[in-house]
Amino acid sequence: MKQDASPSPPTALESRDCDSSKLLSLLTLAAGAVVVPQTSNADIIVTDLSSHPVTVVGNTNSSFLLDNLPGLGAGQAQLRFQGDARSARPATSHSVRASRVGFGYLRMATDKQGFVLPVAAGKTWGQVVGLGLPGQSSITGFAAVANMNMHTPDSFDNLYMLFKFKDNSLPGSPVRYAWLNFSVANANGVPPTVTIFRYAYDDTGAFIATGAVTIPEPAPLALLAFGALTLGAKGLRAWRRHRPASHQS
Repeated sequence: MKQDASPSPPTALESRDCDSSKLLSLLTLAAGAVVVPQTSNADIIVTDLSSHPVTVVGNTNSSFLLDNLPGLGAGQAQLRFQGDARSARPATSHSVRASRVGFGYLRMATDKQGFVLPVAAGKTWGQVVGLGLPGQSSITGFAAVANMNMHTPDSFDNLYMLFKFKDNSLPGSPVRYAWLNFSVANANGVPPTVTIFRYAYDDTGAFIATGAVTIPEPAPLALLAFGALTLGAKGLRAWRRHRPASHQS
């Protein structure tokens, strides 16, 4: 009776080709996983102007309007930075003022003299505005003022102002807390310049710390990418450990 021949064991070359194929698959999976995009649901919505910062100068023809806050429409407040120049004795006064535009609800943190209150990173509305705190809630405030004899405030780089507004696109028009990152160049006898880099708000209604942005949680696909990379590295070590020794002639 004819018997089926038992399959012969793979040769060293076939084994090496098989292992190489497995290794290629592992590395392909790992490499492909690297380009899988990460996604997350952000609570902090940031508008970043830092690649082309906006400047507002203390002249009547210079202004900037934050026009992408949620709930824009009838009755919705907006925030505007407006330059101004007024002739008066003893000297013409130049200024940049931040103000609410429209009839909706918007408030900003100012000091007791009516100037926008610049603060460092990490401050929230509740830490700045309130009884015994340096800030008060206002619908307008000077960002900078200068004439031939005085200027307020002194120049500074990359500080923050705090403001809040109501999102009337949602039922009940919930309050949203926000920050704006800006610098001021100011000196006697020169129109002040305000430079705006970024602004952001928290869409949950929570206090937002100045400078805060959302750090994405590791998404499932991102975890898959990390696992694939780990698998690829492990496969490479195993392939090197078990590959047949090469024969020298």
